[in-house]
Amino acid sequence: MIEFIKPVRYGILVGLLGLTFGVGWAFWLVLGHESIHRSFEESVVEKKDTHSLIQLLEPGNAQAHGPEEVKPRQQDEHADMMKEGEQMMPISEEDEHQHGEDMHDNPIMQLAHERLRRGHIHGMGLGLLTIAVSFILAFTSASERIKTIAPVLAGIGGILYPFAWIVMGYRTPGLGPDAAAASVRMIAGIGTALVLLGIFTAGVFLLKDILQKR
Repeated sequence: MIEFIKPVRYGILVGLLGLTFGVGWAFWLVLGHESIHRSFEESVVEKKDTHSLIQLLEPGNAQAHGPEEVKPRQQDEHADMMKEGEQMMPISEEDEHQHGEDMHDNPIMQLAHERLRRGHIHGMGLGLLTIAVSFILAFTSASERIKTIAPVLAGIGGILYPFAWIVMGYRTPGLGPDAAAASVRMIAGIGTALVLLGIFTAGVFLLKDILQKR
């Protein structure tokens, strides 16, 4: 039995690391809830600051509009000044609690949390899948080299893919849903390809052995 498991022991180890990653991230989603919210809020603030800086660096945009649009813009600037004045006022605990509730009700924030949760779900699932691929290959006629490499690659992909979901979740409030997804497309694609490669390899050798026994 040990001789059968020996070639795939590294794949099993990587699969266990994936499971540990998924469990650890689940704990952080619960214990670090407030820290995650602060990160989301900072991303939103940075996005607003960047937008304001772009407006300052492109004053020609104000001249491109007609006189009818100047007055609304002045009103917007006045509203922004009022908001800045409100932000300088002391914030009570009740206001902070209401602000936290507003963050929870925001669809973008809900989507960001959902993406973070998917990182946990995919981490657990792909960790188990890596271990399954390792055991399947262990009892096939594949060479020891293939039994060693294929599960490890599947395990690496099983870590990269949920990691992409986590990064996407953190970037969603600042970049928006589509831009955040586009920013991790390469990482997610590589992870998916590695997982599929491991599954395909195990499936091919399993099917080959079944047909040969027939």
